[in-house]
Amino acid sequence: MALLTLQFKDLALKEFELSGQSMTMGREPDNDIIVENLLVSGYHARIDPAGREYVLTDLQSKNGTFVNGERVTSTKLKDGDQILVGKHTIVFTLSEEEIHEDQKLTEPTMFIEVAQGASEAEAQDPTPAGLDSTAVSSERRAVLSFLAGGGDEYEIKKKLVKLGKGEEADVYIGGLFTPKVAATISRRPTGYHLTPTGRAKVKVNDAQVG
Repeated sequence: MALLTLQFKDLALKEFELSGQSMTMGREPDNDIIVENLLVSGYHARIDPAGREYVLTDLQSKNGTFVNGERVTSTKLKDGDQILVGKHTIVFTLSEEEIHEDQKLTEPTMFIEVAQGASEAEAQDPTPAGLDSTAVSSERRAVLSFLAGGGDEYEIKKKLVKLGKGEEADVYIGGLFTPKVAATISRRPTGYHLTPTGRAKVKVNDAQVG
């Protein structure tokens, strides 16, 4: 669980746990983190969970919100980031488990495994000879399964499926540097085609594509 530590100069004043809910900071008493300083706006900034990440957003504060010395309007937080509001500092700290998870996802790689026993030709063209793709679509199912990290199976029913962590993605794939859309799977007469669209590495049976 991520932790926020409110500090004034070198003195730690209070700690707050980020438990999956949004948290606001400011001078008004109904904020989650109350910062009593005239340089701080009534509702100064907010931290929102976004999957495994956290996003800091300035709420149009008068004197601005700074992260590690740079003024920001909205930014993803990293372990150890120092948020400056007025003269107070809020230190963002990830748990060891979250740090380990982020390290694994620093170089995001998407693996898609072709079922054992299927040839490469069958993987690219699942339609038997002599039949068109519409004739067999009701008999054969294309399914994406997560090999690690949990998650349910996703049956491919649409002609175009987007994979990534953006709101437009059909299949959510987390990770600090995963693009909003990392790849697409399109259904064509010749089979299902995987196309990388972001900077994430995409592999099929350990072979990088794109």
